[in-house]
Amino acid sequence: MTRRLLPSLFSAVLVAAVALIPMGGASAAPGASTGEQLDVKPTKTSLNATQRHTNLFVASFQAQARETRFIGTELVVLDAKGTSPNELFLGVTLSCKSPSGTVTSAEAGRNVWPAGSSFMIPVSFTFVTAETGKYTCSTNVMMCDPGNCTSPTGTGTVRIVTQSMNPKSFSFLYISTALPSWAQSDRVPSSGDQIVKPGGSLPITDTFDASDAAGPVRIGAILSITNCIEKSFPTACKRAGTTNLQGSSTVKLTLTLTQESVPGGSCNNTASATPATGARSSKITWQQHHAVFSIWVPDFELSTADGCGQGVDVKLTVSAGQGNAVVVEAGSKKKATSILYVIPGDTIPTSI
Repeated sequence: MTRRLLPSLFSAVLVAAVALIPMGGASAAPGASTGEQLDVKPTKTSLNATQRHTNLFVASFQAQARETRFIGTELVVLDAKGTSPNELFLGVTLSCKSPSGTVTSAEAGRNVWPAGSSFMIPVSFTFVTAETGKYTCSTNVMMCDPGNCTSPTGTGTVRIVTQSMNPKSFSFLYISTALPSWAQSDRVPSSGDQIVKPGGSLPITDTFDASDAAGPVRIGAILSITNCIEKSFPTACKRAGTTNLQGSSTVKLTLTLTQESVPGGSCNNTASATPATGARSSKITWQQHHAVFSIWVPDFELSTADGCGQGVDVKLTVSAGQGNAVVVEAGSKKKATSILYVIPGDTIPTSI
């Protein structure tokens, strides 16, 4: 059965309505690797800004050293009430701690305000376990006054969507079973935050070696992009030129995959993301300020024709239309914000 991704991280409902589901069959023996995990019951459904940080999901798994795992979370926000002064910044950090305490993490976020529409914040990454033992992953949500996150918190509450509220789109934490060693995620842009001025574009390229892939692969990106409403944040916005504090930005994403040819050969195998899988134009309002976008090509089948190699060239392009410039945020080497990933096509669980 084909597996799909949501408009943000996954494209279909993740299965079953229990708090933590081991999806790899029978229970693992002590010390053995744990299979897929899915947590769909958050610790809270209403977040109060005065609390500042909330561990919304926490799940653990057993792994051997050198396992590759795909970790994904999605925060689905219903509304924000009583925010002060006007917005709250809502940040999502996904992290996994090793048995010896080493933390691997990624983050994303955006502003939320009263009467704003519902939205999703996806965060994901792959990582390689460095040691054998128990790993603990969590989804942490942080709220603060935008641009003032080191001082006392803002005020207001944010409601999130659970599976019982909306079985088609809900918040969760997902941990894959052990994946082939070629599965990976790269922080992008590799050179750090990059600005894209109106009318300009930012090409991001990479090549993945899928020589050991046993079937179709899924290649995609999750991008954190900020509308340059002012030049002070993020720092790259200082190169934006003209900015409008209450102006919007328009962003268009494209993603194309091309299977490489062998020396002296020719391979005609390409695929592109569609509007349904993230290749479209979107607006980032000044109230929102930040946005998280997902784009992917599902189930890319590598050709076995004589002229075809096993490498896949990836071209991801972020274009800016009318309005303010935007910044594609890479995050840090310790905590990525935007990633480009390749995983087996059947990594994500099916819908019912």
